[in-house]
Amino acid sequence: MRLFCGVIKIMINDHILIKNGQHLDNVLETLDIQQHSLGVLAVLNAKYNLPLVNATNESRFKQAKDFILNCNGEQIRLAPDLFAELCHLVTANLTELKQPMKGIFLLRKAISKLQLYDSQLTSIHADLCQLCLLAKSFKPAIEILDIDITGICQENNQAK
Repeated sequence: MRLFCGVIKIMINDHILIKNGQHLDNVLETLDIQQHSLGVLAVLNAKYNLPLVNATNESRFKQAKDFILNCNGEQIRLAPDLFAELCHLVTANLTELKQPMKGIFLLRKAISKLQLYDSQLTSIHADLCQLCLLAKSFKPAIEILDIDITGICQENNQAK
């Protein structure tokens, strides 16, 4: 599985998926979110790095939302940097569209998927706080930050 993570990261770094952007929706259709969470994660990261064409923004958000809500937590914890990057891209997109409310529940779910325990801090916490501030909806941020932090998710120390 670690080798597979390495291959996915190479594909993203070498822009192989981005170069084949016209086929990414077909790839997503063939992958099962629960069984192939790492593959779907790589494809979604690539889609968020492609220029927008036509009305793909809403469809891209729907795909990311479906993934975050249904992905396999064990698999995404093998590539926490890629999962956090997807959350950062979703946050940036919602911020740009001035639709922060759409991402608050989603990022709370993303945090719970990535955390090994409730008192672990992730970089997604910052994204959640950003969306809460923009939406002027502070309760979700307060609830998740009102926990004593006893650990930090190691997102950048993964083998590449």
